[in-house]
Amino acid sequence: MCYSAEASFGSGALLLGAGAWCARTAAIKSPWFWPFAVVPALFGVQQCTEGFVWLGIHGEKPLLVEVSSRIYLLFAIAFWPFWYSFAAWKMEVDPRKKSFLGFWMGMSLIWVLAYLMAIRGDAGVPIACESGHSVRYNYSDSGGLWKTGVSKWISRIVYLVTAILPVLVMTHRKLLLAPAIGASVTAFAAALYYDHAFTSVWCLWSALVSALIARSVWLAPAKAEDLFLKESKFRATGALCGSM
Repeated sequence: MCYSAEASFGSGALLLGAGAWCARTAAIKSPWFWPFAVVPALFGVQQCTEGFVWLGIHGEKPLLVEVSSRIYLLFAIAFWPFWYSFAAWKMEVDPRKKSFLGFWMGMSLIWVLAYLMAIRGDAGVPIACESGHSVRYNYSDSGGLWKTGVSKWISRIVYLVTAILPVLVMTHRKLLLAPAIGASVTAFAAALYYDHAFTSVWCLWSALVSALIARSVWLAPAKAEDLFLKESKFRATGALCGSM
């Protein structure tokens, strides 16, 4: 499997197109769903950013590599855990879950610190380079402060839980279960087979999986409260039947 500037720009263009459709469809039929509807387009911007990383590497332009890598890693490390937490919190209609998701959103900001450490990197080591036909972000892909194999796995699992848990907790989790499972599966696959370039490979695979959000947009009800009221009525009916 070979990645390149063309692959990054091409996947970015596809995701921007899918994101435009998702955003437009959500605006018409399910405006409350916008935080997740824009995810494919945001991934498209991220993938195009990595296209510039490739151009900088192949053109031997260290400043372009540095600037593009910083923007890319901002998405990859700091932005996504926060955005998924924010999206789940913004869309939640159950007061108890909304309180928990607000707390979780605040906790997700710890990944901003991880990002700042990643762009600082190790002294004398370039922020990104080509490795095995993929982009390797040296500090983050080496594990950062946790460079041993076990520690790297733990940090990656913590990241995945930070990003995915809000989706699994929210009332409308069934709408987003397929993208969440896809992101989890691709995370473990990228860690197993592309450990040397985990950040780049997983982000690309997750970006493509995010196209499944188009299905979620299509299935989303007109109002967030519709599904919440339906589930509440179902639970109340079940409780009534159980008491008889």
